[in-house]
Amino acid sequence: MRSFLLLPFIGLLLLASVQAQQPAGRLNIKLNKNILKPGDSLLVTVDYKAVGGQLPNQSLATLELVIENKAGRRTRLRWPVIDGRASGKIFLPDSLPFGQYTLLAGLQQRFFEVTGQVKDARNIGSIQAMLLTKTGDWDEQKVTVAPDGTFFIRNWLFEDNALLAFHRTKDNNQPLNISISSQLDSTYEPLAVAGRIFYIGNPPAAVRPGLNKPVETPEALFADRGIILPAVFVRSTARTRAQQFNDEYVSGLFRAGDERLIAVMDDPSAIGFNNIFNYLQGRVAGLQIAPTGAASWRGGQVTFFLDEVRVSAQQIANIPMTDITIVKAYPPPFIGAPGGGAGIAIYTRRGGEANYLPVNRQVFKVRGYTPSAVALDMNKLRL
Repeated sequence: MRSFLLLPFIGLLLLASVQAQQPAGRLNIKLNKNILKPGDSLLVTVDYKAVGGQLPNQSLATLELVIENKAGRRTRLRWPVIDGRASGKIFLPDSLPFGQYTLLAGLQQRFFEVTGQVKDARNIGSIQAMLLTKTGDWDEQKVTVAPDGTFFIRNWLFEDNALLAFHRTKDNNQPLNISISSQLDSTYEPLAVAGRIFYIGNPPAAVRPGLNKPVETPEALFADRGIILPAVFVRSTARTRAQQFNDEYVSGLFRAGDERLIAVMDDPSAIGFNNIFNYLQGRVAGLQIAPTGAASWRGGQVTFFLDEVRVSAQQIANIPMTDITIVKAYPPPFIGAPGGGAGIAIYTRRGGEANYLPVNRQVFKVRGYTPSAVALDMNKLRL
């Protein structure tokens, strides 16, 4: 499947852009409003203009965003800049504290790029690279390797995290010894910076005048330390697909620690059941469940969740067994269930849980761009 966005022309654009220094310019941040309430969406548009009002020659870049609250908590986002503009929607959950938030933006002159080196391999010529996104979309390309083992990848655009895997070409299954670094995660000097303030709740009268004023933004805030990304070796003896799915997609209170994990995706017999309720009968000690979804655990109520959203039993009953990856059963008292009852969480396929990566590939996790529509989470350092 190759449905995610590919930009084969990026390499040429970036090659030209990094060879020439761009003139200084300014960032203009536009917000749909600067006084919001939980449940609202903050629409952010950032334009870059070079001196003289002209767009820079570089049509592709990266915008780093830092959002900070009054308590000093920070989270980071990054969006692609195409033709001088980056934009996105930030949803404000009900759990966000009221108060003042500062949005700071820094323009990085680079686009997504991976720099790597094949060690102990002389005149290898080329290697095969494969990108597998979190949604299960994938693509492959042959990458040229210089005589000293170095190589560059510049033409992939994707959201969230992804797996980047390498193997030899010409039907050679010998393992590779590779190190890579993502240029977006390296130290850089921003081409331009800017800041704006927004407020969640009802701001005091003394705060309101400052909401429309620009914020002084230190360039050092965007200077991240460059790192070499560690490899993740994929072997047949690794964790099961269900365990990998659990580590990748289960979050927050659904990582309770005392739950029972039912690996539906690893059980070939699961597709023979009419629905998940039939399948769960007798599989979890203490859980009494009927084919209709009527359930109790130790005499108490059972709350159902679908991909971590509370739903009715009827919605769960209509999900085909082939769409279900794992089920997590939480004995009472489960903090996510009202009244201290039990919880049953059903997770559906994302596409990326399939084992597309054979052994003898060297695999790295790389960080792409923040989705253009994302919920603000001040407990995460990076989105």
